[in-house]
Amino acid sequence: MDKENVLKEYRNIVCKDSPKARDLIKKLDYKNDFYLLQCIAQTYLDESRFEDEGGSTLRLHIDKRKWRMAERYIIKAYNLNPENAEVLYTMGEIRKIYDDQVYIAIFCFEKIDTLDIKVIANGEYGRGIAFAKELVNDAKFELYRLYYEENPKLSKQYLAEYKRGLSRGITSIFKPLKKFLLN
Repeated sequence: MDKENVLKEYRNIVCKDSPKARDLIKKLDYKNDFYLLQCIAQTYLDESRFEDEGGSTLRLHIDKRKWRMAERYIIKAYNLNPENAEVLYTMGEIRKIYDDQVYIAIFCFEKIDTLDIKVIANGEYGRGIAFAKELVNDAKFELYRLYYEENPKLSKQYLAEYKRGLSRGITSIFKPLKKFLLN
């Protein structure tokens, strides 16, 4: 199977049908490929958080079995490439779910903030400058949320940086913004 076409199809269906998207990735030689392992982890993470395939209904409680599968795959991906922004982002998303792992999530999102945009955009499996900027900016929003209780001043700083990014035309997965702001 052609990896590029599989990845294209994966990206088109992952938000609608994560098991089918995962099956596509598993048709490839994924066991030593950090990005494909990250894709698999992302599908399990989505299934651990959402009741339905479209991701519109949050679960009342995390599906721990699915979360553990996401954790298993993201650890493998991280061991292969601890500098990849998408691996770090998925690791952060997985770790932030449990209070005792929040500091790992903070580490991951802060690491993304230090990476060079051009390296993210043009590196192996890079998806262009717009996606790279969105990933970094969304990592800042995650840091705003993670620091909200513990360090309000730093939290406000990350929110301001995130909003500056939005004002410069950077897109975000956190829309509408009001829905995701903490009170």
